Amino acid sequence: MARSLQKHAVVIGGSIAGLLAARVLSAAFEQVTIVERDELPAIAAERKGVPQSPQPHILLTKGYRILKELFPGIEHELLADGAIPVDWGTDFHYFAFGGWLAAAPEESELTSVSCTRPLLEAAVRRRVQGISNVQMLSPYRVRSLTGNAQVVTGVCMAHTHDRQTEKALTADLVIDASGRSTNASDWLAAIGQQPPAIDTVNAGLGYATRRYQLPPDWSADWKVMLIGHEPPDNSRLGYLAQVENNELIATLGGYENQYPPLEEDAFLAFAQQLSDPSFYKAIASLTPTTPIKAYRSTANKRRRYDQLEHMPTGFIAIGDAVCALCPAYGQGLTTSGQSAVVLQDWLSQNELTHTLAFQKKLEKAIKPSYDVAAGSDSGFVSTKGRIPKGRVAKVMNSYMRRLFTIAHTDGELNLSLIKIAHMIDSPIKLFHPKILLKMI
Repeated sequence: MARSLQKHAVVIGGSIAGLLAARVLSAAFEQVTIVERDELPAIAAERKGVPQSPQPHILLTKGYRILKELFPGIEHELLADGAIPVDWGTDFHYFAFGGWLAAAPEESELTSVSCTRPLLEAAVRRRVQGISNVQMLSPYRVRSLTGNAQVVTGVCMAHTHDRQTEKALTADLVIDASGRSTNASDWLAAIGQQPPAIDTVNAGLGYATRRYQLPPDWSADWKVMLIGHEPPDNSRLGYLAQVENNELIATLGGYENQYPPLEEDAFLAFAQQLSDPSFYKAIASLTPTTPIKAYRSTANKRRRYDQLEHMPTGFIAIGDAVCALCPAYGQGLTTSGQSAVVLQDWLSQNELTHTLAFQKKLEKAIKPSYDVAAGSDSGFVSTKGRIPKGRVAKVMNSYMRRLFTIAHTDGELNLSLIKIAHMIDSPIKLFHPKILLKMI
């Protein structure tokens, strides 16, 4: 908690990153205002401003733990709303490099829940709306920042539908949590501040998703299934997860612009072409409950605030507004949680004037996730902005392939890999003597 309460903080964007930021800010500011461009639904529902809402969202164990720390008891609310508890060691089936990875030998502590994005967001929003010093303004769209290159003093905004209805808010701190499509570069340029450079690695991934009703006699030894892509040769993936309302969410993905189709028969035909038939067999006889919906804004984008020579006091950026990752790796919700943790630590140091220091701390926290997503996507030869792979990277690729092959029959090794993927253990653990011995 900050040593002394500041007066007012404004959060641009009411999605997961913005909601988590507001929760943290509520302990350090007298008043927190969330400005959201959408009309916020009273119940769990898809929103126009979140075009990825129909697509699956993975809450890694690290992100789940952060969520429970910020909102004690929220796991019970999620389960009561229908979220499915998942033990990633035993309930997750993963097909990679020619085989299924072995299940963990016993139940693990690598747990979270599987649910749709609207359900998760609604649960978090309810908690934030219950905080007395947090208010939400919607639907309002921020048009500009007020202030100058030295200090940001607030925002100007207009009603999303009636654009003549304008408002101005003064603030001691403005946080951009408006997501992948942020206009922050324009806002900053307008007040004389140099916008950040943007790193972009785009492997041309497109998704197609629909949900299916599970029958009363449904029986499976998994709750989440992934048939993974493998650069540079295998560009297709399939993801299945049990979610609320006794439904199964099914997603097909195609890299290098080989997008899965949106027509029923072609969708199923695409599923049959995955590396293993289990995905197709799972959905072939199920009844669809939604149309097939596409999503193709999947490039890895990192705005390099950390490399600026100067950041105005009173303005920072978090979540996808800083680092938007390819969703195939399931890191987005968790990196939003990490942003909130970095923000909480920064506020506890009472460093509001050191905004550039905040962006450097945030970059350090999210860099491993960016390296995983952008590095893997760079394995496709057609990737735009691909990161050239040096000798060390090529050796690491061979090493990881060997580890996954061993994990086909070694549940203990698979559990170690899951701990790293879920950000519980450091990637350095890949070179633990116990793992090196398995390699030998």
